[in-house]
Amino acid sequence: MADDIKKNKAKIKNVAKKELKNQAVKRKIKVEKGGQKKTKVDTAKENKIRKIGVKKPVVNDSKKNETKKRRFYDYSLIFTILFLLVLGLIMIYSASSYTADLKFKNSAYFVNKQLIFVVAGLILMIFVSIVPYQVWIKLSKLIYMVATALVGAVLVIGRDANGARRWINLFGIKFQPSEFVKVAIIIFSSYYLVKYKNDLHSTDRKVAEKKLWFLFGVIFVPTVLVMVENLSTSIIIFLIAFCMSFLGTSNKRLHTVGAIAMGVILFFSKPFVKFIYERGARDYHLTRLLVWAEPEKFSRDGGYQVIQGLYAIGSGSFFGKGLGQGMQKFFLPESQNDMIFAIIVEELGLFGAGLIMGAFVFLIYRMIKISFSVKDPEGVYLVVGILIHLSLQVILNIAVVTGVLPNTGVSLPFISYGGTSILVLLGEMGIVLSVARSIKLDY
Repeated sequence: MADDIKKNKAKIKNVAKKELKNQAVKRKIKVEKGGQKKTKVDTAKENKIRKIGVKKPVVNDSKKNETKKRRFYDYSLIFTILFLLVLGLIMIYSASSYTADLKFKNSAYFVNKQLIFVVAGLILMIFVSIVPYQVWIKLSKLIYMVATALVGAVLVIGRDANGARRWINLFGIKFQPSEFVKVAIIIFSSYYLVKYKNDLHSTDRKVAEKKLWFLFGVIFVPTVLVMVENLSTSIIIFLIAFCMSFLGTSNKRLHTVGAIAMGVILFFSKPFVKFIYERGARDYHLTRLLVWAEPEKFSRDGGYQVIQGLYAIGSGSFFGKGLGQGMQKFFLPESQNDMIFAIIVEELGLFGAGLIMGAFVFLIYRMIKISFSVKDPEGVYLVVGILIHLSLQVILNIAVVTGVLPNTGVSLPFISYGGTSILVLLGEMGIVLSVARSIKLDY
C-alpha cells in the first residue's frame, strides 16, 4: 500500500509540471533551471534588443591567455651613439679650431662640415633601421659589385689628397669608396655563410675548405684594389672576412694557419724592416714601418706625428689640462683626424679616455646582446660583422696613437673627422637597429 501511494504522488507531480510548462509556453514565459523564470516584461525587453541588433559581448577566455607582442628598439644603443657623436664634435672643434682659423678664416670650419655629415648620417641610420635587414641580404651581390667597381674606379679617376689617391668626386660630392667596401663585405659574408651553411659545417674537410677558398677569393678582389692606395683599410676588410668566416664554419684549419702566419709576420716585422732598409729599400709603406720601429730616429720621415701624439698622451695626467687647453694640437698635423685620441687624453686625461672606452665597450656589449637574442642567422652575422668592424677600428686607432702598431690611418669611430666614415658607421648602426627590431618581446 505504501509503495502504491508513493507512485501515485510521483505521477501527480509529473502531471502538474507538464501543465505548468504548457501554460508557460502559451504565455511565452521562459522557465530557467533552478526554478527562476522570466516575466513577460523581461521577454519583451529581449525581443526589442534582438530587433535593434545589439549583441551581448562574448568573452573568449583563450584570448585572455594570449600574450601581446611588441618589437624591441634599443634606445640605450642610440643614446651611446649620440653621446659619442656629440663628444666627437666637441673634440673636433677643440683640435681643429686653430688650424681652421689659419687656413679658412673660420675656426668652426671642420666642425660645421662634420655636423652636416652627422645629421645626414642620423637620417640614414633611421631610414636603414626601418627597412627590414633582409632587403640588404637580398641585394648583397649587387652591393658587393658596386663597391668593388667604385674602388676600382679610384685607381682611374680618383683624386689625390695628402699624398694618397683614395677619393672620388662625383657631381661635386667627394667620398672614399673603400669605406663602403667594409659594409659590403659584411653584408655579402652574411649572405654567403648562411647560404652555404651545410657545406661550411660539413664533416668532409675538402668540401668546407672549397667554400672557404671561394669566399676568400671573392674578398680578395676588392681587398687588393683597396690595398694599392690604402693598406690599413685593406687589412680591416680582410680581418672582417677572416673573423666572420671563422665563426661561420666548423673547419678551423685554414684560420688556425692564417692566425699563426699573421702572428709570425707581426713578431718579425721590425727586424725585417730594418734589414731591408739597410739594404737600400725605400717605400712609403716601408717608411711607416720604420717610424713604428724607431720613431725618434725617423722623426723627419713620419715619426714626428707619432712622437707629438705620445707627448700629448704623456702630458694629460688623470683629469687632463682642460677642454681646449691642450698644446700639442698646435704641433700635431691633422689632429682632428686619426690622432684625435691623443688630444682627448691631453685635454680630458685618463678619465676622458676611460669614458670613451667605456662607451665603446657598452656599444659592443649591446650588439653582443642583440646577436644572442636574434633567431635568424643572417641577422646574427650582420650584427657580428659590424661588431668586428667597430672593434677593429677602435683597437687599431688607439694602438697606433699609443705606438703599439705602425701608423695605419684608421679613424676613431664616431669621433674622428671624416664624412664618408661617419655615414658608413651610422648606416651600419641602422642595420643593427633593424636587426634588433626583429626581436619580439612579451608584455
